[in-house]
Amino acid sequence: MINIKNVSAGYFKNEQILKNIFLNIERKDFLGIIGKNGAGKSTLLKVLCNLIKPSCGTVCINNNNVIFFSQKKIAKIISFLPQDVDVMLPFNALEFIMFGRYPYMNIFKMPSRNDYIVVKKVMDFLDITSFAKKKIDSLSGGEKQKVLIAQALAQETEIIVFDELTLHLDIGSQNNVLRILKKLNERYNKTIILTLHDLNAASEFCNKLALMDNGKIYSYGTPDKVLNYRDIGQIYNTIVAVKTNPISNKPYIIPISDECIKV
Repeated sequence: MINIKNVSAGYFKNEQILKNIFLNIERKDFLGIIGKNGAGKSTLLKVLCNLIKPSCGTVCINNNNVIFFSQKKIAKIISFLPQDVDVMLPFNALEFIMFGRYPYMNIFKMPSRNDYIVVKKVMDFLDITSFAKKKIDSLSGGEKQKVLIAQALAQETEIIVFDELTLHLDIGSQNNVLRILKKLNERYNKTIILTLHDLNAASEFCNKLALMDNGKIYSYGTPDKVLNYRDIGQIYNTIVAVKTNPISNKPYIIPISDECIKV
C-alpha cells in the first residue's frame, strides 16, 4: 500500500534528517514509529503526508507517487494529525471537527447536509456528542484528543497518521485513545500510523513497529522482533530487561537502575 524507497529529506537545502529510508506499510497495519527525540520520526510522517518533499527517493501510495498529488487529493487519502495542533482556538467541538470535511466542501467552504451526517456519525462513534457545543479549551486532555481523532475521522480516509497523539495523557486516557485506534484498525480496516514514546503501549497496541535512530530505520517488524533488550539498550543508551506480558503475551520493557546493576 505505502512504499517508501530510498528517501532522504530535511527542512533546509543541505540538511538531511532522513537518510535513505526504506519502509513498506501494508493495508490495515497498525504501525508504531518509535525512537529517541530527534530520530526523525515526525519528519518521516511529514514526508509520508507530502508536507515535505524528499531530496531523493520516492513515497508511493498504491503505486502512485505522492509528490504528484494535489493537497485536496492527498487529504482524501491520508488524515494527518501533527503534534502542534492549536486547541486553544475559539471553536466548539462540532466546529473544530467540521474542519475535517474541508476536502469535500465546495469553493465557498460551506458544510453540506452530508458533511453534518458524517460528523454526527463520527461523534456518535467516539461518544462525544454531549460536548459538541463546548469550547475546545474547556475540555479535558482526553476529551480534546477524542475531538482531534474525530476531526481526522471526518476526512473519511483509509490511512490515518498521528504524531505523538498520547504524549501528554495519563495512562488511562492514553489507553482509551489507543483502544479507539485499535477498533478503527481491526473493525473498520483503517491503516494507522503513529509515533509513540511509550514502548510498552506500542508493544500492546501495534502489530508492527519501526525503530528509528539518527534518521534511519534501525529495526522493523513485529513487537517481538523489534523490542529486544540489545537494540533498545543500544538506541536509548540505557539498560533494560524485556519480559513477556503474562496476559497479552506481548513484550514489555523494564528499566534497570544502577543499584540493580551494582548488585
